[in-house]
Amino acid sequence: MKASECKCIVCGKQAVAFWPMIDPDIPAEPYCRKCLNKAKAEVLMNCFGYSEKEAKLFTHYQNKQKK
Repeated sequence: MKASECKCIVCGKQAVAFWPMIDPDIPAEPYCRKCLNKAKAEVLMNCFGYSEKEAKLFTHYQNKQKK
């Protein structure tokens, strides 16, 4: 199944990716780009002590690298 065939679990918009893709035992859920970036930023803040600004910059930079 492709993420684009699903709706975001947070807002209901068209999904762009399944996340988290860490472990087969952790279910990955579909997210739209905006909600995915927010979820990634929250993980960075909680796990690594990033500030909100640092986490948003990291996810923004990561998205630019994929293009």
